[in-house]
Amino acid sequence: MYPHKPLSSYYASPLDENSLASLNPTMIKQNPGITFGQSPDGESALVATYPQGSYTLNHGNGGFSFYLIPGADIVDLSNAREVTFTYSVFFEEGFDWNLGGKLPGLFGGDAVDSAASCSGGRQDGRSNCFSVRLMFRSGGAGELYVYLPPGQSQDYCGQPGNVCNAAYGDSLGRGAFSFTAGSWNTVTMRVRTNTVGQQDGEVELWVDGRSVLEQKGLVMITADNQKTLGMMMQTFFGGGSAKYASPKDQKAYFSGIAIAVTEV
Repeated sequence: MYPHKPLSSYYASPLDENSLASLNPTMIKQNPGITFGQSPDGESALVATYPQGSYTLNHGNGGFSFYLIPGADIVDLSNAREVTFTYSVFFEEGFDWNLGGKLPGLFGGDAVDSAASCSGGRQDGRSNCFSVRLMFRSGGAGELYVYLPPGQSQDYCGQPGNVCNAAYGDSLGRGAFSFTAGSWNTVTMRVRTNTVGQQDGEVELWVDGRSVLEQKGLVMITADNQKTLGMMMQTFFGGGSAKYASPKDQKAYFSGIAIAVTEV
């Protein structure tokens, strides 16, 4: 699950009500909230429902949104240089991707309250936070979708599969892999923060055990008090306009969560 790395702190469990509680969920969007159930193949799972016409977190109550901030007794992120996060997602058979949507990832910065909003077109305070989520696009094409501080390298936007958007987030490795509907997709992201003042941060993504994307030379943090803070558990269709909306009522299922500190 975590190639070539020793683990200084590690937590893994099925994604059920008990394990979720131990990871200190916070800032839970109450409508639709958090729902557990069974995947089509009978696995216990966190269930995301995307009603027809739903998009973002404010139109149609689709998906879910909350943050997991584990205590040091679960996994100690306080001095983590590199954090690796894994989960599995099952899109129901016949899932209609439309133009795309967001999936969970990691976030960081100087404080949970301010860094948690490193998304949604945020412009202020962008030097004080980062987020690294996944996104599905048309046909199930996948990518890493990131909000990073200013000061990236000159070739950052020109690398294959990278699509920069100054008003919103940036796509890294768009189309480097595809999600499959009707079966489990296991994703593992590795986020290594940079040395302050240097462009030496890294992200890497494995899908079903295969490395599909690696990017180096990134700026993730801009001050010594910034770090990876936890898991940004969000999924919804969008895109910020109705053209991104879910074309029908449909569901995705999330299970098998794991987080590890792989470098301090």
